Amino acid sequence: MDMRVYNPAMIATYCRRTAAVNSAYILPLLQTDMRILDVGCGPGTITLDLAARVPKGSATGVDTSSDAIETARELCKQRGTTNASFSVGDVNRLPFDDNSFDVVHAHQVLGHLPGKQGDPGPVWGLKEMRRVCKPGGFVCAREVEWSSVVVYPHIQGVNESIALMEKLASNAGRIMAGGRGKEFARRAGFNPEGISASAASVTYTNTADRKWWGENMASRIESSSDLKKAVEIGFVTKDEAVRMPEAWRSWATADDAFYSVIDGQIICTK
Repeated sequence: MDMRVYNPAMIATYCRRTAAVNSAYILPLLQTDMRILDVGCGPGTITLDLAARVPKGSATGVDTSSDAIETARELCKQRGTTNASFSVGDVNRLPFDDNSFDVVHAHQVLGHLPGKQGDPGPVWGLKEMRRVCKPGGFVCAREVEWSSVVVYPHIQGVNESIALMEKLASNAGRIMAGGRGKEFARRAGFNPEGISASAASVTYTNTADRKWWGENMASRIESSSDLKKAVEIGFVTKDEAVRMPEAWRSWATADDAFYSVIDGQIICTK
């Protein structure tokens, strides 16, 4: 089961997400009466944006984090959205019947799934998303390609933290490889001719964005159980772990600071 634990810094990151920015590639697919499933919805900001695009349909958000679901439900009430609902659910065993949704969407979810039986985690996630998608419907996913990270200036603790995240993911059997989306979809059972791929860039360089991203990364590192585990298994030393958060805060104050990463996007027709 993909038990994702969100610390406050992660929730802050997810609350900034919108359909217009983070799921723009799927918006042309939407029709007003569609049923949408948002897998790994977090605090529900994208889900609610999608619900507004299908006023005669509905949007359902699922996430393994009960705290995230409660946040999403509260936001739903605040916005007065009546065609959205949220529940706790696992992408590996979605609590829905076969062929239930017109669009099944995931944003930065598949890279969290560990592999099994010789297939990477994203393959298993896409298989389950495909199961609940209606024939002729769409399974859509946007995932980070961690190998594409560009960060400047080169500050030791920042570079160490980026390398550590990839190492921890690999150690847990997770793959942060959005560029392999077409491969994962094909292995999940989609016809290669029905899979389209694209890319989107995420960039932080202006003063407000880099201040937010630097503090966010610092807070995520400080509150991460993964960092403690990394020290215990010898991936990093205690001194390296201590300097990583402050390195991100230092990066955020640099006038020339630049951070960019590419996300891979796939749309799969069932």
